[in-house]
Amino acid sequence: MSQITTALAEVRQLEKFYERAIPSEFLDENDHVNVQYYLRLVEQGLGAVFNQVGLGQIYAAADPYGNFALEQHIRYLAEILVDDRVSVYIRLIDLSPKRAYFMGFLVNETREKLAAIVEVIMMNVAMSRRRGAPFPATPYARLAELLARHERLPWLAPVCGVMRA
Repeated sequence: MSQITTALAEVRQLEKFYERAIPSEFLDENDHVNVQYYLRLVEQGLGAVFNQVGLGQIYAAADPYGNFALEQHIRYLAEILVDDRVSVYIRLIDLSPKRAYFMGFLVNETREKLAAIVEVIMMNVAMSRRRGAPFPATPYARLAELLARHERLPWLAPVCGVMRA
């Protein structure tokens, strides 16, 4: 696996979608922040993105659609400790009519380090059939606008190379 060379200044060119301090409840029996919380933190950031483009809780309540994670990849770069303040920055990597490929950058603001990168492939799902379905037109257009902005960034996303939308 290649070394991550993405700088914090580059990550901070993205929008910050979530921030919080790490509570002791996130620790496992090894006094280490458990993997589920890395995913949960990025999930909170993705939830904010979905709300921004019209795919959030109101969307789920008003329409027969939802979003399922199909694949995830986590790279741990620096440990997060209790009481550290972390932020989640999201970059859209790829988009198809039914799927979106996101990268979540988990930044340890307390220690000024990139702590983890989480890549996620999401699928829009028709809940009545529990099968993939095209995104509604307006959210899809907003996602396409977000992708276009992210594609103009002057740095390459450090993708793992094994995932595709």
